[in-house]
Amino acid sequence: MENQNSKRFNKLGQVVEKVVSKILEPNLKNFRSNFSTIGTENSSVLGDIYKQFLMILQTSIMSEFDLIQEERQIKSKLTKLDYLLDQKAKRYQDYQEKKKQKSIQLEKQKLKILKHKQSQRLKLINHLAQLNQNNEKLKGEIKHLNQNIKQQIKDHQQGNDKVSLIKDLQISSAISEKLLNQN
Repeated sequence: MENQNSKRFNKLGQVVEKVVSKILEPNLKNFRSNFSTIGTENSSVLGDIYKQFLMILQTSIMSEFDLIQEERQIKSKLTKLDYLLDQKAKRYQDYQEKKKQKSIQLEKQKLKILKHKQSQRLKLINHLAQLNQNNEKLKGEIKHLNQNIKQQIKDHQQGNDKVSLIKDLQISSAISEKLLNQN
């Protein structure tokens, strides 16, 4: 991990260089205004001095930055931060992949359940159709049985009328006999 190039450390170095370059942007006119007597007599010497001053100042600032980053172990800390953030990104990516797989698996299960429900629904519809067909058949049989029963009742009543007449005659005969026996 320590030997890796830290993206953040490299970016920090680029930012420091850019800031130093911007701060030390050559402005010879402002520099000459501080040395008005020398600036008019030896302008090329003053320009050379200014350039050397900027180079020394830039080198000094960069050396100071390097010293600070070494003392505070900025490179190792930024490298560790890079590693941790990369690990976090990898874990998040793994999490998203697992979530996606779980979602796909859940959808497959839902589809399987839906197909099973549809299959059961079709079986139930077919079973109900069969029951309706059997019900109609039974209704026809019941109607036929009712007609037979009505006919049998009618026949029985006619037979009962004869039996009733015979019973009435027997009772009448019994009563007549009693009356005769009593007399």
